[in-house]
Amino acid sequence: MSKDLYSEISAHFGINSVENLVGNRRNRFINRHVETDIIYVNCCADRFACLGVFLIRLFNFCFAEFIHLFCVRLPYKMAK
Repeated sequence: MSKDLYSEISAHFGINSVENLVGNRRNRFINRHVETDIIYVNCCADRFACLGVFLIRLFNFCFAEFIHLFCVRLPYKMAK
């Protein structure tokens, strides 16, 4: 089969060229995985943001306890 005959048959029967079929399939594959990756990245970003907030709160709590221990409890015990 020649290219000309194939292109004429595909034009009459509405068949896309092989390049278009492969390109469309590749684009669908890439788009499906890109959407999945974007959802995954957004989910991970949300989790890292929550983890960051948690770590900041934990640090603030520990720092406040440290200050309370050395500025309030120990001097009070030493004064007794």
